[in-house]
Amino acid sequence: MTLTNKVKYCPNIKVDSVAMKIALTSGILTSLPGRYAKALFDLAQEKHQVQRVGSALRALKNLIQTSKILNQALANPTISREEQEAALTEICVQMKAPEVFQSFVRKLVKARRIPYLSQIEAIYQSLVSQEKKEQVIEVISAHPLTTSQSNLLKGKFKKAFPGIISLVFVNDPKILGGIMVRIGSRVIDATLVTQLNKLATVMKGTA
Repeated sequence: MTLTNKVKYCPNIKVDSVAMKIALTSGILTSLPGRYAKALFDLAQEKHQVQRVGSALRALKNLIQTSKILNQALANPTISREEQEAALTEICVQMKAPEVFQSFVRKLVKARRIPYLSQIEAIYQSLVSQEKKEQVIEVISAHPLTTSQSNLLKGKFKKAFPGIISLVFVNDPKILGGIMVRIGSRVIDATLVTQLNKLATVMKGTA
C-alpha cells in the first residue's frame, strides 16, 4: 500500500482552531521559514486568495501534527520525495486547496522543507494579521491556560489596546510557571524561571 492510500484528509479532524501567529521582525522575515512564508503570502495576494491559502496551510499543518502515519512518513528518509509529494498533493486536492498552495507544497517537498511548515504557517498568519492591521499579542505559559484565565486576559488586553487584537497562546514548559507576554518588540516577563534567576543573582551578591 502506498503512502497516498494510507493517508487521507479528514475535514472533521479535531484540531486547535486558533491560528498560530508570531510577532514579525526583520530577522524572522529573513529567516528560511520567513522567506517561504512571505513568498507564499505575496503569491496568495496576487491571486486574491490570502484567506483560502491561509486556511489550507493551517489545515495541512494540523493534519501533519495529528496524523502519526503522515508525520512518520514525511520524516522517513527512505520514502522518496516523489511518493511524499504524491501523498501531499492528493491531500491538497481532497481539501480543495488553491493551486497556488498545491504548487507551494510540492516545492517544499522537493526542497526537503516540510519540517518548517509549522513555522511557515505561523509567520504567514502573522502577515495576514499585519495586513488587517491587527495587534498580535503572544501569551506564553508553561501549561495551557483555563478558559476563564484566557477570557480574563482577552478582556484586559481589549481594554488596553483599542482596535483589532489577535491573541495567541503558546505553551513552553521551560518557563516553569507564570506567563510571558510579547507585544511587538515589547516583552513583559512574569515567568517563574526569570524570578528564580533574579533570586539566584541576589543570593550570589549577598554570599
